[in-house]
Parts: sequence; structure tokens; C-alpha cells
Amino acid sequence: MKALIICGSMEGGFTSEMCRYFANGLAVHNIRSDILYPIEMDIRHCTGCEECSKDGNCIINDEMELIYQAYEDTCDLLVLASPIHFSGPSSIIKTVIDRFQPIWYKRKKHPEFIAALLSGGGASPSFAPSKSIFVALSATARMKWLGQLEIPDTDNKDIWDVSLPAFDFGEEIAGKIIKDRQ
Repeated sequence: MKALIICGSMEGGFTSEMCRYFANGLAVHNIRSDILYPIEMDIRHCTGCEECSKDGNCIINDEMELIYQAYEDTCDLLVLASPIHFSGPSSIIKTVIDRFQPIWYKRKKHPEFIAALLSGGGASPSFAPSKSIFVALSATARMKWLGQLEIPDTDNKDIWDVSLPAFDFGEEIAGKIIKDRQ
């Protein structure tokens, strides 16, 4: 089994640390992970042109193709990881979600499961709007929602404070997938 983790921030911060430790938790149960950082890729915004409705292909020629390929062909679990910005996901995660539009028209193989990793700088960030967007993606793509890890108050935490909860959540999600497949 394999997971595709899409990190909505740059490497080196709380969210990317959550991704790494989550992947280590999955690995305990032999689930391999790829972590992609779309912030480091050339991914443009969806224009809403609806050209993808004709053949399931986006007319924008950019590095979103790398995410499409990983999403469609090699992954059982999609994990969206994002810091909370103004009660929502990072703009790059929202851009990636919006660019999934062609996938609905292709109806190809895609991940069966989805989960989220969320971090917020303040003591009580509003995680609910981001979760709502991710659950909507789950429903639209007919993926099983496995839950989310929410870590608040990262402005007052050491980066290592996210490691154990993320690792444990990775093990928990792996267990849910294994149980579902039995």
C-alpha cells in the first residue's frame, strides 16, 4: 500500500514535520509514502474553463501533472496537510484541490482513503472550515474519510511537539486501512 501526502507548506515547518512523522507511523504497517510540496512546484490556479469536462484532461500545462499521476496510479491513501490561514487551508492546498476537477471526468482509479493533518499557530484556530473542504473533496471523489489530526498553538510549541502525535496518527490511520481491507 502507498500514501500520497500533499504538504501545503514549505519544508522545515510544523506542517512538513507532521507529514514526515505521519509517514513514519504509516511505515510501521508497511505503508510507503511520498510527500509532495506543491509550494515548490509550478502549479497554476484553475480557471474554470471546463475544458476538462470534454476528456478529463486539464489544458493547463504545469507540474500538477505530477500530482495527477501520483493520485491516479500509485496511491491508496491521500493525505492533505495544511497550516490554517484565516480559518482555511493554505492557498496552495486549495489550488491543488481546485485542480482536481479533471479527475471527476476521467473516473480513473484513485485513492480509496483520505485524511488530513492540520496545524494552527494560535491557541484556538478554527480547523472546521478546512475540515469541511477536505470532507467535501472526500465525498465528491468517493474516498473514505478517515479523520484529521489537529495541532493548535504551534506559535508556542517546539517543532518536536508535533512528532509523536503525528506518528501516532499515522499508525492509527494505517490500522483503520488494514482493518477496512480485511
